[in-house]
Amino acid sequence: MNKELAEVIKLYATVSNKDLNNYLLEKSKNTLIALLTDLITMYINDKNSSTLREFLTVTIAGYEHTEGKIGYNGYKQMVYEKPIMCEAKPKNVRSDGKRKLNGGGNFTDYTHERLKRDLKTNLRMLVSGFVNGKLIYILNFRSIMNSLLKN
Repeated sequence: MNKELAEVIKLYATVSNKDLNNYLLEKSKNTLIALLTDLITMYINDKNSSTLREFLTVTIAGYEHTEGKIGYNGYKQMVYEKPIMCEAKPKNVRSDGKRKLNGGGNFTDYTHERLKRDLKTNLRMLVSGFVNGKLIYILNFRSIMNSLLKN
């Protein structure tokens, strides 16, 4: 993180919005562009948060994103049917690392209770792949639970 971005983050957390805005208004356009670019780069590649990658996966796939960590990640409202819900599983790898994209997502938070709930919905899985924060693909498919339920 560059020193300018570190200072802006510190000010955001410790001073009023008015003081932060005044500080930012003194910066050049190029400095503000660099700050925003650095912040987005850092956030989209964060190993501990998939919020931006999840948002991009859901919205680019044509769903409305739902905020929050609990529940589905998005939905499509159908005219005469129930909404189509989606669960996003984005994966980000670094080009300088050993991990490769393989079409998988992180399902470690999937519980038996969620499985029971999802069997009753028209759930779609959105598995996406990012390299260095750049979107490479989105796979959109009906979850295995829906297929099992129909058989």
